[in-house]
Amino acid sequence: MQGRGWAGAVLLGSLLWGRPALAVPAPLNCQAALAAAQLQQQELQQQAKTLAVLLLGEIHTSVDDHAWQLGTLERLSSERQLTLALEMIPAARQPVLDRFNRGELDVAGLLREVDWPAVWGHDPNLYLPLLHWARLRRIPLLALNAEPALVRRVRQQGLAATSRAERSGIGEPRPASPAYRQRLEASWRGHQAMGIGSGGAADLQGFIDSQLLRDRAMAEELAAAHRRNPTSLVVALIGVGHLEGGDGVPSQIKDLGLKRQLSLRRPALPEGCAPAPQGARLGAYLESDASGVWVRQVASGSAAAAAGLKPGDRIVALNGRGVQRAGEVIRGVRLHPDGQPLVLTVERGGQRLELKLRLPPSSDPRLAARDNGANA
Repeated sequence: MQGRGWAGAVLLGSLLWGRPALAVPAPLNCQAALAAAQLQQQELQQQAKTLAVLLLGEIHTSVDDHAWQLGTLERLSSERQLTLALEMIPAARQPVLDRFNRGELDVAGLLREVDWPAVWGHDPNLYLPLLHWARLRRIPLLALNAEPALVRRVRQQGLAATSRAERSGIGEPRPASPAYRQRLEASWRGHQAMGIGSGGAADLQGFIDSQLLRDRAMAEELAAAHRRNPTSLVVALIGVGHLEGGDGVPSQIKDLGLKRQLSLRRPALPEGCAPAPQGARLGAYLESDASGVWVRQVASGSAAAAAGLKPGDRIVALNGRGVQRAGEVIRGVRLHPDGQPLVLTVERGGQRLELKLRLPPSSDPRLAARDNGANA
């Protein structure tokens, strides 16, 4: 299935143009982890002025990865004109994104008309905060991926048997490095264990070819977007498996002659370690699990602290509407109108409480440094 991506090791990006992303061990303690995260932000801010393409890796099902992407985009938007590129949507469906960009479609219409369940399949709630943010900031959206039917055809026939015309003009991919081929084979074996694919050497090669096709398709769309508007920084949200070790999309971008690129991955944080959510509009660090949305930290002096929100509270509703994921709360806080109280219903010690919060204005300059992790 097109959207069921595969994940590699935790990565931090190399800040040298054209160099691969680096696999690094997770920091041993919270202080070191937070220092690494802060250093990543500082170095990105220093280099952002000269970047052409920034690739933000993700595990597709990770709330924390998407919150980190959103926080990174928010900080970059004050420095550069941005274009937000999406692995999740095939390039042929760009006209739907254009209608969304022009305000002719709402998010529900966008998901319906791109046929999100068929082309991606992962929970759209994980991506809605990013789409809402782009819409509110008037950030153009760019579709990147190859059509699922084409990916399936290459998987079945191989690249050699698929002409460029049949590939919708997508060029010949740069061959996979030995390390990339090894990672792809490991992913293929995982698919075999789940009963996906026919097995055998031809099926393995077809799988590798289909991934290279997707890498090339995304790289070509990114390079074309840069040529159309060289002043805009193209930021792409892409599964980490397509970025690891400088292979995948970065390798294909390099093959196209575009060197000013950078791949980043959210720095790993030990369990229970979270950045202080200073500057967030609500001022709380949230986490989701099967039982709901939990408050893990509350910033002193924040709207959350003033209303009495406490670590350990479980948020069950926002303005009377039930919530199950941190992303729903984050989105609701971001979109809440200025000047109107926000009501959170929480469970604490077996009791339900309603807390009324006065949020700072969404245009407050103090909000520039927000949302590293699932902050709201």
